[in-house]
Amino acid sequence: MKFSVIVPTYNDEKVIEKCLQAIKKSDYKEYELIVVDDGSSDDTLCMAQKYADRVVSLSLNQGRSIARNQGALVASGEILLNIDSDVVIYRDTLEKIHNYFRKYPELDAITGLLSKEHPNKDYFSQYKNLYMHYIFFKQPDRVTFLYGSLHAVRRSAFKTYGRDVEIADDTAIGQELAQEGKKIGFYRDLEVIHLKKHSMLSFFRNDFQIPFDWSKLFIKYQGWKQLGEGKGYAHSPKEQLLSIALVPFVFLSLTVLIFMDPFFPLWFVLLLTPFFLWYALNHKFVSFLAKEKGFFFAFISVGVTLMDHFVMGVGIFLGLLVHGVFSK
Repeated sequence: MKFSVIVPTYNDEKVIEKCLQAIKKSDYKEYELIVVDDGSSDDTLCMAQKYADRVVSLSLNQGRSIARNQGALVASGEILLNIDSDVVIYRDTLEKIHNYFRKYPELDAITGLLSKEHPNKDYFSQYKNLYMHYIFFKQPDRVTFLYGSLHAVRRSAFKTYGRDVEIADDTAIGQELAQEGKKIGFYRDLEVIHLKKHSMLSFFRNDFQIPFDWSKLFIKYQGWKQLGEGKGYAHSPKEQLLSIALVPFVFLSLTVLIFMDPFFPLWFVLLLTPFFLWYALNHKFVSFLAKEKGFFFAFISVGVTLMDHFVMGVGIFLGLLVHGVFSK
């Protein structure tokens, strides 16, 4: 079973070499390595040429979706394996994918998740990485999305990546495959290391943009039907969506508490109810953080998670308005 490993990249000179070196160290050798340089202006192209079997160089930056499509056009493998340029795989990653496809021949695609391991020790990089690991680790064995950092698709089932959304193209193609009746396996032992470093600004910007795009896909693929079946939507579990919906009530109740008479304990308890409900939905995640990073990290993360859910909620709300109400 031959793989075509496709790595789209743009101005990634700080991380691309680590990504490609890890691929070349793979125990499984039946693959070709294709790097698609999306109009980089730094040394990314030169670095890629040292490792890739084939380099596709685009003159202009056109986005990750176009780069992935260009890689698929020149690929010769039975399996198209997409790996982001800021991702490091393990020596057995390709072999795991090969064995999983052999074990489950009915699968059209496979996706995985981020390892808890992360090279950047700053708070937001660690938090985001652990949050993604936690959310994805709870996914069922069959899903309706692909995760951009690492996903493999049989050539016979491959769909061209569209440009409907800016950064959720992986979710979009997963939804497209699922709508056509294709089967996507979630392999929770298939972990990769993400090298992306987050500042507070990039963290919240990312968590606004993804829900904004998510809303467009939710409308296009009628995500309410998945919710009606008792599931989440794509990679968003029900608990996360309920938490996001509760956040406005949490902030409203906390605002009222600031101005209320402190000698009315019953009202105090009632006004804190939205927060208690929100925390009940997230306490397992907070406990997970405490186990991984300690009490202080987890304590700070309560407030960060609350604010993050607020930002996600704004992204979803505006996305539904722009892609739903205003697009008509």
